[in-house]
Amino acid sequence: MEISVLVDNTTLTDHYLLGEPGFCAWLDDGETPVLFDTGYSDIFLHNARKMHIDPLSAEYLVLSHGHLDHTWGLGPFLAARAEQEMEGEPPGDLTVLSHPWAWRRRRTKKSGDIGPLIHPDVCRTTATVRTTRDPFWITDDIVFLGEVPRTLSFEEWTPYAIIEGEDGPVPDSLIDDSAIACRTEGGLVILTGCSHAGICNMVQYAKEVTGERQVIDIVGGLHLMRADGERIQETARFLRNENLQELHACHCTGFAALHALSRETPLKETGVGTVLRYP
Repeated sequence: MEISVLVDNTTLTDHYLLGEPGFCAWLDDGETPVLFDTGYSDIFLHNARKMHIDPLSAEYLVLSHGHLDHTWGLGPFLAARAEQEMEGEPPGDLTVLSHPWAWRRRRTKKSGDIGPLIHPDVCRTTATVRTTRDPFWITDDIVFLGEVPRTLSFEEWTPYAIIEGEDGPVPDSLIDDSAIACRTEGGLVILTGCSHAGICNMVQYAKEVTGERQVIDIVGGLHLMRADGERIQETARFLRNENLQELHACHCTGFAALHALSRETPLKETGVGTVLRYP
């Protein structure tokens, strides 16, 4: 199983790829290729080409949650699929998978609309759109976690945006924020976009859903960039006790959290160009 980082805030030195404040990764088990998020623009397509990856071959596009830095690349992705079809090479079947609330309109006073630009009906012209609150097994070893229970008090936070709920606008607690868990020979690998649900909540739920006891790696954003020192330390202690083999925290993790995690966990440098392989 292989995970390649196609979009991140930073790039690896001497790889000459593009970065932006967003996240996108390529997950390939050799049979069912998965594109995880799309970043903020079209740079994931550029980076993928340079990394010899064809994102248009994805059988699944999984959206971790409905924020602009994870979904605004969806338009360029659909356009690239349409262009390929017009050129006589129609792409294969695609399923776009997410929590149902990932498609809802969301906004802040400061930034305005921060949700997806593409309506799911547009996706349905070229793909199957599947939404679920429950875990969804993409393969026998790869599962989309769906809605993650939030049980740890130190990971609680106050909503900073508004989402269009079923009964009108409500504070956005990002119930759609989710992740992918992958079973490997060594243990679980968790691929996350921003971890608004709390990375420790995600770890607990991934173990519950899969029945696995050991998490060997976490790849993606941990959204601790504005967290207070207490939450950062609680998170670092929790992850230390998980006995990870490696930790590839990036995107929205934040410098203070990365510094703390480097003292407690096997933190590794991560950015666009990172390629991870698991037996």
